[in-house]
Amino acid sequence: MKRLTLLGLFLLLCSASIAAEQIRLYKQYIVGTPKAYLQKAHVLEDCSAKYEQGTLCMKNHSLSGENTEIAFRFLNDRLVSIVLMMPLSDVSKIKKMFHVMKTQFDLVLIENDKERLDIIEISSNTFAKNDFTKMIADFENRAYQKHNIKYTFISKDEFKTQSRKARNFTEIFKDAPIHMRAATYSVGRKNGQVMGTISFIAPGVTKTYLDQNPIVEDF
Repeated sequence: MKRLTLLGLFLLLCSASIAAEQIRLYKQYIVGTPKAYLQKAHVLEDCSAKYEQGTLCMKNHSLSGENTEIAFRFLNDRLVSIVLMMPLSDVSKIKKMFHVMKTQFDLVLIENDKERLDIIEISSNTFAKNDFTKMIADFENRAYQKHNIKYTFISKDEFKTQSRKARNFTEIFKDAPIHMRAATYSVGRKNGQVMGTISFIAPGVTKTYLDQNPIVEDF
């Protein structure tokens, strides 16, 4: 009986360890989820022509009240990235989506066509908070006028650790923990319409990670 009890405890600890390794990309969607599970759970259509080979899409998803298309991207038929795409009719909606992202992520980079603002590098060299805030606001205002801007974020917990040892944006991803999530939020024109695109990814995830951490739940 004691041996059985110890075995049960061991299995419980193993299960907890596997669960702790799971990386949630967005809402309930976990890195490594088999494509077949998602196809059972949702009505999906092939949208390879819009994204990349093997991508599946679901229409009429809602993010903070905005009608959104959600795209699932795979590596060897296992989920590795999620993309949300939505029309944004005015600047207030562009800003709303930015604040939605800020609830779970911290900003590390802002870009437009020709310029980039490395938040990590600037924050380490700028001591006055007002100057720092104004620099970002000026950059955003120029980009909003052209409806062309891209933000890059990483998950808040990892930002605390990575930003202490990084001198710039590139170093944020050096020796990053495998469970660190990154996201980009970009705004641009497509067929005359202003579109917002949000991508979620775990940069450290590899095929080896997927092989060692299979998702076995029957969704």
